[in-house]
Amino acid sequence: MDKTNVAKLRKEKGWTQEELAEKSYLTVRTIQRMEAGSDVSLSTLSSVAQALSVSLSDLFEQIEEESKEIQIMEMSQDQTRQINRRRSEKNVILLIIVAFDVVLLSLLGMGGHHLPESQQELAGIVWDGLLFLVIALSVYLSRIVFANHLDKKYPLSVGYKKEHHHEPVQNGWDFLGRYWWIIFPIGGFAFGLWSAMH
Repeated sequence: MDKTNVAKLRKEKGWTQEELAEKSYLTVRTIQRMEAGSDVSLSTLSSVAQALSVSLSDLFEQIEEESKEIQIMEMSQDQTRQINRRRSEKNVILLIIVAFDVVLLSLLGMGGHHLPESQQELAGIVWDGLLFLVIALSVYLSRIVFANHLDKKYPLSVGYKKEHHHEPVQNGWDFLGRYWWIIFPIGGFAFGLWSAMH
């Protein structure tokens, strides 16, 4: 009988068997069988691993059947590859979205200083509204549209979230290292205000 870590991983998250079953789209009986070490399909294992945000191999402390162990290790390697590719593709998509936002908002901001002085204040207000509209659209594209695309392209990465245990921010450089992306909306906002005033 295989020795699983499912119960331990579930309890670390503070979940009941019912909650894990719901999050992995399985029955409570299936979760009970897994925790007892009974044989289940690879797709069932994958669903539980995704719900727990762990690799397939992390679900087991010991696997008795060698062929099953090989299958799980191969699927776990495929999962790791898909997670890494998804992460890289997601970062590229985010950079493209940010670059597009900066160019669009810069072009819109540049046109404001050609207007008569009486209309420049109104143009600044419109630009500020557009800033938040562009940010909202970017968040929608990255979290909904592109996320669905990446789910289909990398099915073994669905639901996997690396646990982040951040220490408190130590200094300004540490803050910039973690939150570098905030420079773009703040810089765009400042540029828009500057354009509207000049």
